[in-house]
Amino acid sequence: MDISFFSSAGGQNNWSLEECARWARENDFDCVRLGDSGDLDSDRILREGSAQVKETLAKHGLYLACLTAHCNLLDDDATVREVQQARLIKAIHSASALGTPVVLTGSGAPVRNGQFYGMFSSPPGNGSDRCIELVARFKEMFTPVVKVAEEKNIKIALDVAVRMGNIGCNPEMWDRILDAVPSDHLGLSCDPSHWVWLMIMPAEDVIREYSGKWYYADVKDCEISPRMLWRQGIIGNWWWQYRVPGRGQINWTTLTGAMIEAGYDYVMCVENEDRGMPGLKGFAYGCRHLRQCMPDKGNYPKASGHWVIR
Repeated sequence: MDISFFSSAGGQNNWSLEECARWARENDFDCVRLGDSGDLDSDRILREGSAQVKETLAKHGLYLACLTAHCNLLDDDATVREVQQARLIKAIHSASALGTPVVLTGSGAPVRNGQFYGMFSSPPGNGSDRCIELVARFKEMFTPVVKVAEEKNIKIALDVAVRMGNIGCNPEMWDRILDAVPSDHLGLSCDPSHWVWLMIMPAEDVIREYSGKWYYADVKDCEISPRMLWRQGIIGNWWWQYRVPGRGQINWTTLTGAMIEAGYDYVMCVENEDRGMPGLKGFAYGCRHLRQCMPDKGNYPKASGHWVIR
């Protein structure tokens, strides 16, 4: 597996693609994941072509591992979700032009923080439970998107974060949305940091159960403070916090081993939402930690089919 990190390049207040690529190579990254803005704005790529982006990355021995287009196709406003659908389809065309095999996006949600389940401690199907409605909306909005992805041979990896607004944030909802739009071009992006505080553990078994459906890995760590949990309960915000890999409670050697056993052999992409090590310093730390937890290139064991649970 190679190692990347997530950033944007070009545009207001962003470093240039050249600066981004130079820093990535100097800090031992193999590739980058970039957002569909600035130098990789989809309109710009489709209008002007992708040669400059490819040449800049190749000059530093890098490649574009993934194009990110965080779009919310489940907004309650039909006009908004149609605009977001069009943006995601455009990003798929842009990814094809750029030669990257993966577009990362969200499954979407009209509200954040898992409120689509409805009132707390209420049974499924209660009056405030919107799961069935939103899975049907997911099918309606993503079916044409996935058709384009199939035509362009692009994999769509769904972000599993809950607090940014995604109904696809846990195994129950992954099953529902993947069954609603069955395709080899629609899958998940692995980020075990969310499972730590959501108590969907152990992360290794989550990975094994969804073997074959991990199309990307945008990884963070997570730290839980039992003392702050005791003081705040689960409704608090400070008893858990995201960390870069190596600064939380995940065993990354075990986790990368599980990824390999589950047949994943693409990219581990460092995300940095670590308040204690922000910015480039945190990205570089995460890369160093992941590097020492992985087998040497060319020495990966074969996927172990007996681990597949689902």
